[in-house]
Amino acid sequence: MDKITESEDIICILINQQRSICYSNVDKTMAEEHLSELHIFDYLPFDNTISYEIKYYKVTVYKFNLDKTTYYLVLIRLQDNLYKYAYRDYLTGLYNRNYWEQLKIKISEANLHKRFYLIIIDIDNLKFINDNKGHLEGDKVIKIVGQSIKESIRKGDIAIRYGGDEFFILISSNKMYVAQMVINRIRKSVNKRCKTVDIRIEISAGTAYYNSVCNLDKVIIMADEDMYR
Repeated sequence: MDKITESEDIICILINQQRSICYSNVDKTMAEEHLSELHIFDYLPFDNTISYEIKYYKVTVYKFNLDKTTYYLVLIRLQDNLYKYAYRDYLTGLYNRNYWEQLKIKISEANLHKRFYLIIIDIDNLKFINDNKGHLEGDKVIKIVGQSIKESIRKGDIAIRYGGDEFFILISSNKMYVAQMVINRIRKSVNKRCKTVDIRIEISAGTAYYNSVCNLDKVIIMADEDMYR
């Protein structure tokens, strides 16, 4: 135990059956954030041990009894190959917001002939699913939408999970009907996958055109407004 808790590479948290923190080798606020963000309480083992990978971490949870009380020892280790995750979303495999911020710089520095359609996809009922069915079910919804986007775009297009329920897609075309075709393919794919897993997913989509003359932030606002319309 001493060697584990002294390691700088491992976060160690001990919780009881009431899910209260009894010990951690980081401050309590950080420990609580890790328990929440890594969905530890959704993965507590029924028997002895469970291990899983989430975000950039490998998590192992040990269940044991001491003085007729059940405890869980949570070990959280940052994965060795962190660099390859820097620009990838851990749930969907799409690019993440870090990649988008770098891409914005490249777009602003590009020549005046850079043109594309921006599509914004939003999962309308993700909060409802998280609140009523749990975050594991919410993660499943995000994966379904991400996979549907991935299989609906062409090789030269770029798909990004921008935030919790929001996705950006850059379509390398100046034709609006091409962007609309992509949206229709995504909707069909989501609906098809929903039927196989018996879950309802509601998405909204909006588009806007970027031609290097417009400000990119303005284009995002335009696509967002189109989505709400």
